[in-house]
Amino acid sequence: KPIRFGIGIIKQPVSRIQEIFNQIQAWVYRNARYVEITWWKYLFENGRKEDVVHALSFYRNEDGGFGNGLEPDCSNPNSSPVTTQMAYSRLLSVGCDNKEHPMIQGIIRYLENSEYFTEHGWYWSIPSNNDYPCQPWYYFPNAPWFPNDWSVENYVNGNLIAFILKYFDKNHELYQKALRVIDYRLPLMEKFADFCSFTNEWNQESIEANDWVTLIEALAEYQIKSCEECHRLATRFMEIVDTFAIPEVRIEIRRRIEKRKLTEEELDSIVDKLSNNRIWTESGLKQYVSDEKREPIYPIVEVWWQLISAIDDLKILKEYGRLE
Repeated sequence: KPIRFGIGIIKQPVSRIQEIFNQIQAWVYRNARYVEITWWKYLFENGRKEDVVHALSFYRNEDGGFGNGLEPDCSNPNSSPVTTQMAYSRLLSVGCDNKEHPMIQGIIRYLENSEYFTEHGWYWSIPSNNDYPCQPWYYFPNAPWFPNDWSVENYVNGNLIAFILKYFDKNHELYQKALRVIDYRLPLMEKFADFCSFTNEWNQESIEANDWVTLIEALAEYQIKSCEECHRLATRFMEIVDTFAIPEVRIEIRRRIEKRKLTEEELDSIVDKLSNNRIWTESGLKQYVSDEKREPIYPIVEVWWQLISAIDDLKILKEYGRLE
């Protein structure tokens, strides 16, 4: 607040993190979609969760799943596992995850009837993606830099299997199928090393690594595997990540697996990342320059990923009392 002194006003200096927050906030209100603005308000401005749900409703299909560009990297209007999982994550983040919630019921119905859940797991991309504008990492069956024999069941297995274990009865056919998929996929954890060899990029490695951690956590939470087995799996996966993943992903996954509080130095590094990565400026968010070895990246969708990453960082700083 400004300090009144005589007839004038002396403004207190704005801290670095407050300046960054103001810059990101301005960009959100200038450029973000309603679905991001309502989430931003809920997280940082005492907004209503009902508004977040209302915003999500515009991306929902009659089958209970989500599509329609909720993930702006893919404009496919049809419901897909990955977009539906994104919607569930947003519902979870605002506390709308009660089983009786209409959107949760819709997701349950979609998963029960989806053709994209095989005995090997959930599809990442679906065939109709190729009929609509989308980024190359959403091409079916896989992005151009994936090996030709790489499975289409990527990324969303941990999250959607955790959903099934949480909401479905143990005798349900889909629950039993999820158990078979778990047994099939666990040996594939070793292939994360191969995955890193042809991606070598933060976003893809982070999604895949976090999905594996989510799966391991779900195995422990719902007592699918013993505590000893889950500890062994987590330890082994951390070894693979430490050896093959890029440094940012190694740090991210170690924090998550060890479940420890962040140090003051680590919190400072988050502030540094937000302020020194040349993405956020006084006038907003710069356009990201794509890797010349890959296909051109449409600026708005790459900007969207940077925005979501920034919001995640701000959530951490808020949790640790760093936001004023």
